[in-house]
Amino acid sequence: MDHKAFLKTLKEESTNLYGIKYDKEAVLIGQRGISIKNGFVTLNDDTFDRFNDLLFNVDKGGDSFDFRVVTMDPGNVSEEVLEDYGISKGEARVEPGIYRMKIGTHRGHVAFNQASDIIVRRDANSDHVWDEKDPVYTGRFAINIHAQGVDKDFVGQSSLGCTVTKATWIDSEWLDFISHMQFAEKVSRNENPLFKGFVYVVHNQDVAKRILGI
Repeated sequence: MDHKAFLKTLKEESTNLYGIKYDKEAVLIGQRGISIKNGFVTLNDDTFDRFNDLLFNVDKGGDSFDFRVVTMDPGNVSEEVLEDYGISKGEARVEPGIYRMKIGTHRGHVAFNQASDIIVRRDANSDHVWDEKDPVYTGRFAINIHAQGVDKDFVGQSSLGCTVTKATWIDSEWLDFISHMQFAEKVSRNENPLFKGFVYVVHNQDVAKRILGI
């Protein structure tokens, strides 16, 4: 499916599920398990520890948009790393839903921080599958949206639950994205002093399958 047609339907799905109104503000939409090549959307294998998701930013009004390759899932790390970060109940994966993200920092870089509670599912049995066997939690877990530190194909320690771009901090893809969203936030705050952050919609791969008729 053409990526513009896909996004049009994805926006409609987001509105049907969560009441998103694109005429009110800019919106971030994360879609798991899809790729775009030569302007066409296809499913991928949604493999663990890989950058195989897409993050769309849709400008206010709903017509202008961009996208980049990300992971919306945690990476493959050792038990020692989890212990170092105080993670004892399993790696967190953000559940499908609607959340808020605001401009903040991550490890000294401009990034997005949580601006609302987020629902996560923790991989309690460490099988790298987040399903009904694993418990869900709601709260503030330092779930950010940021770039990865070094260029690599596997996720690893770059994400312990955050949405992380394949682009690094110094890549133009990330720099253009974050500067664009900083400007969008400034405009939003001028229009609404009570602006609480950007809407962030998270979809699992089943939504993409439905759109693609698979």
